[in-house]
Amino acid sequence: MINKATKLFDYFLTLNKEYVAEIKLGVVTDTRDLDGRVLAVRKVRDVSAAEISGILDKLTGKIEQKPPVFSSIKYKGKPSYKFARRGLDIDLKPRIVNIHDLELISLDKDLLIIKINCSSGTYIRSLAHEIGDRLGCGASVKGLKRLKIGNIELEDSINVEPFLKSDLKKSDLLTAPYMISIERLLKSSPDLYIKDEYKSQIINGHRINGEMIMSVKTGERDLTGKGILIKIKDSKENTIAIHEILSGINISGVKDKKLNLTKSIVIF
Repeated sequence: MINKATKLFDYFLTLNKEYVAEIKLGVVTDTRDLDGRVLAVRKVRDVSAAEISGILDKLTGKIEQKPPVFSSIKYKGKPSYKFARRGLDIDLKPRIVNIHDLELISLDKDLLIIKINCSSGTYIRSLAHEIGDRLGCGASVKGLKRLKIGNIELEDSINVEPFLKSDLKKSDLLTAPYMISIERLLKSSPDLYIKDEYKSQIINGHRINGEMIMSVKTGERDLTGKGILIKIKDSKENTIAIHEILSGINISGVKDKKLNLTKSIVIF
């Protein structure tokens, strides 16, 4: 993320993600991938695709997942991997994650390939570990590729090396498929229209209160959900800022017109 879009980095990380994972059955490591120290190697019995699919079905939806200790999850104020690298035994609390879809791509003896569509915060290494436990042989991630985050796909990307070596002009970047506009990133975010008389205040970073809202154009919508990002537009459909909702907004039900409803994140 570059320029003003860097302010949206935390929001970007919260979007759903899609992966393809290669999972090695019969191998257990301390990091839950094949880069870690091997803790056990077990024989893998004949496993059918139907059995794998049954396990994937049970792991789909909202599940409780324990993060791997070799991760950036904070423990006593520090990343847990710092404790794990020192050989300390720590116990991370499980968290609720949402596995939207699990698809079996292939099964070849001890190598399993699956596609995962999941919420932010999901650890694929923990998912592989759970699959291995349910099969009774253990498992670790052999390879992992992120295909998608939000509505942005890997096929639209470019490798860093060619990008740095390319002689592109600013006009080229505006049409390049790998350059994602803030508008596209926030395509699904709701619009909030403000009266033109308050436009200069918004451009100067002011928060929005009830009297600034152009109710007729915004509509009788209910913008609930603290922390949601919304696009602030003027009467001519120009996006002039991105704001974060401070509390649920019911456009027709705002009684205190002076109450601050949003805070500014990005100004255009």
